[in-house]
Amino acid sequence: MRYLTYEEYQSYGGDLPEADFTLFEFRARKRIDYWTDCRVQNMASVPEAVKLCMMQVIKFDEKFGTDAQADNPAVSSFNTDGYSENYGSASEQAAAASESMYSAVKSLLYGETDDYGTPLLYRGLDL
Repeated sequence: MRYLTYEEYQSYGGDLPEADFTLFEFRARKRIDYWTDCRVQNMASVPEAVKLCMMQVIKFDEKFGTDAQADNPAVSSFNTDGYSENYGSASEQAAAASESMYSAVKSLLYGETDDYGTPLLYRGLDL
């Protein structure tokens, strides 16, 4: 089950072609499944917060994911005196993007629960 259809994606302002959206949607869904311990899969309907979260994850992946880094690596340092540029590794950039992505997901899914009342982000510890 998709958490976000292409039509919903477009209505939220997404502009990827449908062929590209399919891969980005799949990767975003898998990330959300990981972070929510697959709780969304078992819900009767996908909450609006999850759909908006999907939009955010797709946007992050499109801009900062491994594919984006391979096509356009981020400059990690720059020296203007003797003109020197250094590029960060794709894995470093992807890790930073993943951390930022998860931070956004936590804020978007905070307080959201599944059909049984379990918080989507619950990981098995009550502190």
